[in-house]
Amino acid sequence: MGKRLIRIDPATGDLQSLTGMPVSIVLASGATYQGTFVSADRQELILEDGLHRKRRHPLALIGEIICDKGSSF
Repeated sequence: MGKRLIRIDPATGDLQSLTGMPVSIVLASGATYQGTFVSADRQELILEDGLHRKRRHPLALIGEIICDKGSSF
C-alpha cells in the first residue's frame, strides 16, 4: 500500500485532527523529531516519544509537521 506525506503548517493547520497519529516535526533549525501527537495549543505541541515520554516543543520553533496518509492503491 502506498503512502502520501502530508505537510502541515503549525501556524495555520488543524492540529487537533492529528491526535493519536504518528508524526514528524521539523524545526526551523532542520532538526527532526518523531512521535505520537498528543496535543497542541497556541504555545506548544506535545509529542509522546518511543519511550512514552511526553516532549514539549514550542510552536514558534516548528517549521512543519509531517504525517503519513495511506493511499488507495
